[in-house]
Amino acid sequence: MKKFLLLTGMALITGAANAQTEYYAAVRGAVGDTTIYVDGDTKLGDYLVSESGDGYKYDASGILWGISSAVGIDWSPNSMYVNQNPYGWFHLRLEGELGYNNYNENGKLKYDYTVTDKVKVKFNQISFLANGYADFRIHKIVPYVGLGFGYSFGKAELTLSNEYGEFNNSVNDNGILYGFYLGVGYKYSDITTFDLGYKRFYAPTEDDGKYVFDSVRLGARFRI
Repeated sequence: MKKFLLLTGMALITGAANAQTEYYAAVRGAVGDTTIYVDGDTKLGDYLVSESGDGYKYDASGILWGISSAVGIDWSPNSMYVNQNPYGWFHLRLEGELGYNNYNENGKLKYDYTVTDKVKVKFNQISFLANGYADFRIHKIVPYVGLGFGYSFGKAELTLSNEYGEFNNSVNDNGILYGFYLGVGYKYSDITTFDLGYKRFYAPTEDDGKYVFDSVRLGARFRI
């Protein structure tokens, strides 16, 4: 038992002595789509079903795009394996991210009694996120998974137009923002890493519904 504890302690001390910490800045762009759930039940996205189960049909399409910047810390406990992999095979990253999302949707809402509304949805969002990542480095190829949690300030503008006229509404959709990341990076140099990944995030609406953002993002991290 004493021998086991001694060996474990030596391994931890050796790992700590060889651990490596770096700081980085990142820029990213994303493009995707959004699904809107109203009151937690009604789905606005590719179609709409009323809470009563019938009476409406909604067809729409839209584009989500976003940009963000971040600063973070990259920590590797295993740079002792430098001979096998000059970057260490496992890294943990923690970062703060400031982002902006824009979503525009155009659709048609048809009622049973044949009135059809033309629908326009415009959504703008500023977000503040804390992100955590686990990197699994295979030499210069870096698969990763991550989680994000923060707060968002959003504003949605809705326009309905039909044979009776045009109707406008605007609401502030602020609240907790959370989701996850999947992707792969390419360590181009000791300073620059490019990454391509998938991002899914959730945000609240004013009426107890939610936005679901799905996007593909492309970015780069630079050691500072």
